[in-house]
Amino acid sequence: MATPRPVSRPLRILLVANLYPSAAHPAFGTFVGRRVAALRAAGHRVDVAAITDDRAHRGIARKYLRLFVGATWAALRSRMRRRRYDVVEAHIAFPTGLVAWPAARIAGAALALFVHGSDVTVLPWASPRRERAARWLFARADLVVANSRFTADLAEHRLGPLRRPVLVASPGIELPTDASDRADGVRAADHIVFVGRLVAGKGAEVLLDAMERVVADGPPARLTIVGDGELRPELESRAAPLGDRVRFAGPLPPAAVAELLRDATVVAVPSTRAEGLGLVALEAMAAGALVVGTAVGGQAETVRDGENGLVVPPDDAAALAAALRHALAIAPTDAGDRLRAAGRATAAAHDRRTAVDATVEAFRELGG
Repeated sequence: MATPRPVSRPLRILLVANLYPSAAHPAFGTFVGRRVAALRAAGHRVDVAAITDDRAHRGIARKYLRLFVGATWAALRSRMRRRRYDVVEAHIAFPTGLVAWPAARIAGAALALFVHGSDVTVLPWASPRRERAARWLFARADLVVANSRFTADLAEHRLGPLRRPVLVASPGIELPTDASDRADGVRAADHIVFVGRLVAGKGAEVLLDAMERVVADGPPARLTIVGDGELRPELESRAAPLGDRVRFAGPLPPAAVAELLRDATVVAVPSTRAEGLGLVALEAMAAGALVVGTAVGGQAETVRDGENGLVVPPDDAAALAAALRHALAIAPTDAGDRLRAAGRATAAAHDRRTAVDATVEAFRELGG
């Protein structure tokens, strides 16, 4: 790991999140956990008020009440100790920002909303009341940080006017220390990996349909599905006829996911609805896997067909199967090497330290 650059004055940040990894749930909000680690490695003081159990999502009112109490207490404690926060940053922007706003007021800190996807594509539009609440919140934020140009445009044009232009900054990924990551002779030749929540919109059901075609037509291939969610029982039932060609690994800690990505020939990201950015695709590129995905939402800024991966239409199992077969075929060739090299270059622009530098500079401009 590179030695963090010295900072002129460490910032004090209260991070409020409705998803954050824990020992019991290591795959829950890993991108937020990585950001906290990168901020601390850069020398900043970060306190966290967060939900660390994905089961808490089943009780919305109780979840946000717990989050409100945690964030408010942290803000009050900072005032009592005369160690005020410079910034309160909220992940996911809406509705978490509604909890973070009073904490920022109590602490006398700037409020930064971090937009990741559903907080501008889905959640504000569930009802007129939610839309009004989202507009009220975004108008009061001192800074809005979006993970892609796609989400930035939605924030600016659908939830504006805002106090200042949206900052586009990736949440950041952990780059391998070895750029080649794994020798071609060690990497599996037939391994397809999917990483994501097993919920509607992630495309796991389309991937299983495509896998049936791949298995029927060759080449030999096996699929590992990493993640959990409400669709898992249905997906396991649909995968049963494929036998040991499909394995459900469940939710895994980041280190285990990274190892699977290093082993994968191909990583499939077949989302059928707009993604904020597509972190899995970036992590796969960083690990040296070939990416087959859809160009939905911000993911179109990440995966570019024939340049750093292969792109198929969403919800098209036949096209996905053809792309998977093609990726497996070209993986050991010069064409595969070119895609992997371009993918690593794309991933390098999203290094977590680069992302932290961009946001910290913006925080200082707020007066922190």
